[in-house]
Amino acid sequence: MADLHIHSIEQPIKAGNWNDMAELCAETPTPIALDEELIGIIDFQEKKKLLEIINPQYIILKPSLVGGFAGSDEWISLAEEQNIGWWITSALESNIGLNAIAQYTFTKRNPMPQGLGTGSLFVNNFESNLDLKGELLYFKK
Repeated sequence: MADLHIHSIEQPIKAGNWNDMAELCAETPTPIALDEELIGIIDFQEKKKLLEIINPQYIILKPSLVGGFAGSDEWISLAEEQNIGWWITSALESNIGLNAIAQYTFTKRNPMPQGLGTGSLFVNNFESNLDLKGELLYFKK
């Protein structure tokens, strides 16, 4: 896949297999981004241990699944300490949740593309102040 210049592979091994994932992250020419692996890990020291053992190239944060904004802040802090890249995605939130995550994401000033835009999946949803134009998400005034 490295010949195809793929940015990264998302969670290629089932969550919970830290040693196998660590080996893969150490050997792969295509960067690996963890996401499911982060879900359910709440303890700060456990988060730190996971990143130290696996040492992924990236982590993908879904705030509603990794402890909210405070949990995401911990993951970001630990990732940045270890030079691990990160980005934020939404996880099937309504427009209200997507709006909150988009505003939170903006405050982080991460220049990488983020994965926000799931609010339009719902038929029964709240009106949104967000406007998706191409690949960019804007806040309507």
